[in-house]
Amino acid sequence: MWVAYLALVRRSQPQLLIYYGPNPDIETLIDLVIENIGGATATNVTFSKPIPVSWFGIEKPDQDGSFIAQSGFPAISAGQRYVYDGGQYAGLVSKIGQALPVTVSYSYRNPFGVTRKRTENFVLSMAHMEHMPTRTSARHAIVDALKSSNRTTLHEIRDELRSLNKSLQLLAKQRV
Repeated sequence: MWVAYLALVRRSQPQLLIYYGPNPDIETLIDLVIENIGGATATNVTFSKPIPVSWFGIEKPDQDGSFIAQSGFPAISAGQRYVYDGGQYAGLVSKIGQALPVTVSYSYRNPFGVTRKRTENFVLSMAHMEHMPTRTSARHAIVDALKSSNRTTLHEIRDELRSLNKSLQLLAKQRV
């Protein structure tokens, strides 16, 4: 019975994650991800300090960015995920330094309908990405291949499709 209760409680609690990670599409960008991977909605989500976003610059900071306010979010539902443009490495490091400790506070309802408050501590850091290799997404690789002057299979496919299109247009004109 105790195990069943623990399982029920676990499924009815939010579990928030906050982290900086590489953008999957643009290799020089870093995303800030705030998500609830738990089974319940977190309400009145607040942060102990503002969280930097949109701070750009690869070698040195380029410009001013902004912050996610300490007031946070009214609610983050189970499975909900917010992804912000965090910026670029030098821009973000200029704001968070080696690490930025952030405490997140929120409320939720337990399985019996009682409102509970919870606090979680996170350390936002860029150190794990310092020597990470950049990757080009498949979408960007295709666009780059089509823009390139080097002959690739994609160029050959494009040329064949253009040839087919011309042939079909000629056939259509002959029918009229």
